[in-house]
Amino acid sequence: MLKSYLEVIKNKDFRYLWLGQIISQIALNMLSFVLAIRVYQETQSNASVSFMLLAFGIPSIIFGVVAGGIVDFLDKRKVMLYCNLSRVFLILAFFFYAHDLVIIYALSVIISIISQFFIPAEGPAIPSLVPEKELLTANSLFTISFYLSMILGFILAGPFVRLFGPKTVFLFMGLLMLLAAYYISRIPKKKLAVKTVLADFNFSFIGRAIDDGITFIHSNKRIEQSLLLMTFSQALLSILAVLAPGFADRMLMIDLTDSSYLVMGPAAIGLVVGSFLVGAYGNKFIKTTIITVGIVGVGANLLLLSVVSGSYSLITAMILLFTLGIFNSFISVPANTILQKDSDSQMRGRIYGVLTSLTGGVSLLPVVFSGILADELGIGLTMAILGLVIAAVGIYHYLRHLFLISSIK
Repeated sequence: MLKSYLEVIKNKDFRYLWLGQIISQIALNMLSFVLAIRVYQETQSNASVSFMLLAFGIPSIIFGVVAGGIVDFLDKRKVMLYCNLSRVFLILAFFFYAHDLVIIYALSVIISIISQFFIPAEGPAIPSLVPEKELLTANSLFTISFYLSMILGFILAGPFVRLFGPKTVFLFMGLLMLLAAYYISRIPKKKLAVKTVLADFNFSFIGRAIDDGITFIHSNKRIEQSLLLMTFSQALLSILAVLAPGFADRMLMIDLTDSSYLVMGPAAIGLVVGSFLVGAYGNKFIKTTIITVGIVGVGANLLLLSVVSGSYSLITAMILLFTLGIFNSFISVPANTILQKDSDSQMRGRIYGVLTSLTGGVSLLPVVFSGILADELGIGLTMAILGLVIAAVGIYHYLRHLFLISSIK
């Protein structure tokens, strides 16, 4: 297994894309959590943190599908390069406006809009850089490194705020994004070039491309269900990010800057460990079973977290957050595998564009709901309600699967 990963990493064209992904994800995850801490410090409100994360999520509803349709017909190398360079300047702008919440929200929206073009350019670029026989390994490596960079981003956020200060930390994140742009620039131009004639590239052309992508998704139930499961998995991470500062402050009673690695860190490490477990042993089980265990496990962990309080319970909370991450990977990894295997290579940009739109749109209600509910009822009760709802969904998913099997027999 290790040998196959090393073979993929030896491919310098893929390695440039991979390093660009890791570094840009570290910068973005640091940014989102630094801003969450900053907004909570200014307002002491979970709802305000929700609105800040929504500033990242709302543009995906409007631009996700459109961006996916556009990117399928553009040079993906140029799209990623220009996106990263644009995000360098936007991150640096936070340095000058770190105390202005209105501008923080506005800059978050702009960065999110740009990211909608980056996402459908990045994942679909992989098949152009590696041989078909190495594609599964490359996608697996990309998934694992995505979670690892999430860990680093969350873990570094708090300590770097303490080390550099609440403003200077943005200069460091801008430097990271510039380094990511450098690695993307090293990818050979011809590798990700397209043959689309510029004269044919217009709004009507884009509209037809988007329609084709949505039609393809609706005609493939496995892809449609996988998109919904991926959306659920990513929405859960958004909700956890919303509740993390308040959970650290009011239930664990620890410093806010420590919440990045004591709350989000264990969950992200669990995601990595879970990804390895699914990759190593997942083929021995039906994917539906793995996903069902994941949903019920997430619900159960949230219920247990709802009764954890006081600094003496920190170790218990970290263990539960770790297992929460494992169970979440039981949902996301099988769903992403189905998405990769069943999607047409010419449609992947549009499919991932739909995924970002769904993530932004479907996450909107639970993210807002969880933030407002936490302010009104408290963090613990909010986690208990979410846990009950998610566990009920998992049990329903399992019973429905049993019914379908019995009806076939």
